[in-house]
Amino acid sequence: MVDWTGSLLEGEGLNVLVNNAGLAHWQGFEDVTKEHMLDCLESNCIAPLMMAKVMYPVFLCYMTKPVVMYL
Repeated sequence: MVDWTGSLLEGEGLNVLVNNAGLAHWQGFEDVTKEHMLDCLESNCIAPLMMAKVMYPVFLCYMTKPVVMYL
């Protein structure tokens, strides 16, 4: 991942990683299920964290002013 990202940057620094996740199950309170909540948690919380973890070596090599945004 580090080498691939470096080839894309062509010597430029990397300043921002935007983790944009969004999944919602729109239903009434009485219709919410454990599966719906776990699905939302995995998509909106766990997946962005795992992306940041995978990109961490890239941050160390290429970020000049590191910023990670979770939207």
